[in-house]
Amino acid sequence: MANIKTLNEIGHLNSSGFGRPWPRHGLYLLHWFSHNYVIFDNNGDLRALYNPKAELFGFHHFNNRPECNGNCYQLLPIQNFPYYEVGNLNTPGADDLPPYVRQNYKGHHDDSNMDRIIISLLPDFVLDKVYVTQHEDVSTFDRQNTYRISRGLVKLIRNLELEELLRQAGYPRTIMFVKAVKRQETPARSHTTVCQPAVSQPDWVNIKRPSAVSPRPTPSRESVIDMPHDSMPRESKINHVSVSIPESRDSHMPRRERQCCVIL
Repeated sequence: MANIKTLNEIGHLNSSGFGRPWPRHGLYLLHWFSHNYVIFDNNGDLRALYNPKAELFGFHHFNNRPECNGNCYQLLPIQNFPYYEVGNLNTPGADDLPPYVRQNYKGHHDDSNMDRIIISLLPDFVLDKVYVTQHEDVSTFDRQNTYRISRGLVKLIRNLELEELLRQAGYPRTIMFVKAVKRQETPARSHTTVCQPAVSQPDWVNIKRPSAVSPRPTPSRESVIDMPHDSMPRESKINHVSVSIPESRDSHMPRRERQCCVIL
């Protein structure tokens, strides 16, 4: 077994390269794990909220069997407590993981399913150790890129939103990610704001004209449509998608009109 380095800070996580580059999912998985799978109890112990034996979220037993790639070794220390792993997006129960963890996985043989979290479990769901690792090939893990995650680092991650963790850990900023938004109370009546090209509108649409003329060839209008509350979707969360798109270099070419819809 190789000497396993402990990551104590976000900077250490950045330097390790774990979960990068795209389409790897390890940083998304680690954020979900720190925020939604574990808590710190009154004694400061890290405790699982779910029994990994139940195989929720794709958790399953990790055998820590000897792996042979030239030399035979065991990935993690030998101990009397069981190990469990999570992160295989192709295993039963992985569909329970939130969409932002699974979004880059297309079922192909690429890097989108190579990252894993492994925990050692004490009685009463107390976690002894937390490790992150990655597959070296289909059957073996990469011991040179296996790290222990300290409880202090878990606390730091729990205080970060997903976007901030990705930024500090060095994930490419131009990659699309999804942010889960807490449910907000829906008012009795809601408004839908629709940006459309300037076209004739029916009488039941209340049109607000912009105060300044747009320099673009075709100005846009903002239409406010009253919609009954019963017609609004009932999803408890809204996914926001942020994408960085480069500007066109052909300034003489006419720009395509944008259509956007924001549900408040």
